[in-house]
Amino acid sequence: MNDDLFALEHRKQLTLRSGKERLITNRHPWIFAGAIAKESGPSDAAIADLIDQSGTRVASGFHSPHSQIRMRALTFGGEELTSQTIADRIEAAITRRKRFVNELTNAVRLVHAEGDELSGLVIDRYNDVVVIEIANHGIDRLRPLIVDVLRRELAPRGIYVKNDLPVRKLERLTLESEWLGAGEPPTEIVENGLRFHVDPAEGQKTGFFLDQRGNRALTREYASGARVLNLFSYSGAFGVYAAAGGASEIENVDVSAKAVELAQTNHAMNGFEANVRQTTADAFGYVRKLASERAQFDLIVVDPPAFAKSRGEVDRAARGYKDINLYAMKLLAPGGRILTFSCSGHVTSDLFQKIVFSAALDAGKRMSFLRRLSAGPDHPVSLYCPEGEYLKGFLLQCD
Repeated sequence: MNDDLFALEHRKQLTLRSGKERLITNRHPWIFAGAIAKESGPSDAAIADLIDQSGTRVASGFHSPHSQIRMRALTFGGEELTSQTIADRIEAAITRRKRFVNELTNAVRLVHAEGDELSGLVIDRYNDVVVIEIANHGIDRLRPLIVDVLRRELAPRGIYVKNDLPVRKLERLTLESEWLGAGEPPTEIVENGLRFHVDPAEGQKTGFFLDQRGNRALTREYASGARVLNLFSYSGAFGVYAAAGGASEIENVDVSAKAVELAQTNHAMNGFEANVRQTTADAFGYVRKLASERAQFDLIVVDPPAFAKSRGEVDRAARGYKDINLYAMKLLAPGGRILTFSCSGHVTSDLFQKIVFSAALDAGKRMSFLRRLSAGPDHPVSLYCPEGEYLKGFLLQCD
């Protein structure tokens, strides 16, 4: 069945507009509808070939009949795209991640879309459970191939196909998720020796924020004796790491009561219930309240959800990032540190730095950069698709 989808007669043929050749020269995987002069072949094709004005194939990839990204290129020039190409790339990505998995860590991103030359596909491993996110029509038709490779390579207890992605609505794909396996999706992971409950069906993203693993470890490094405020705490993972690092007191703040309950569970699983406060509150209003009370903290984590999910939301997002960072800085004790993040892909690193700079000015604080922060090495970014670098952050110190 999978091989049939790659047969020439079952492929879509897209003709590149004259003058758009640079797209292929630069090897960017996203081929937008505006770059295509004409289309032919089956409308529901999983695979598309891109040809130039002379009729020469210049790229092949996953096809989408409804998205503005009409094709996600996987191969360029004369390289053939077959089912084995997809299987080989998934297997290679899994092999590259083996160095991250050991007795202290059993949760890792296995496939990171463009970073692993599999645009539109994300696969995470949580101990004995694997979670798949598919953001493209063509990949969705190849799901049996993906599942077969994961079962062969990892033999997981179950595979959770998480389909509640907004982009799938644009692709006109089902939003109903599916569990393929024994028991139920929830599982327990260990990360850097710390334990966490993960529920792919109920949790944010695929169930846990694997991209912050290295930054959480940094929190543990700076937490000794510190008063810690963890804003937008979700699972409480930054708080758990802070407790492991010897923080004197920790407050996790999240607007979701379910998230606060999860944070409490994760602290209890690690025996870190003393000197920890779980607060259900809107972070924006809560930092104002703390500022009015002249509260102070030695270490603050600001890790909000994406404020800008489209280019049109960037200005509003910038105001939100500035506001929360301004008040977080007001709460910093002399010598205190803040880890602040943006996971909005449309907010560039340069723009985020300007926002943080503006917040520091308005807060009247002398701040310095200690380190620039990003996702971990299991979240590689393609040089040809820098848009994949969505997570950016800074470790700052109040002088």
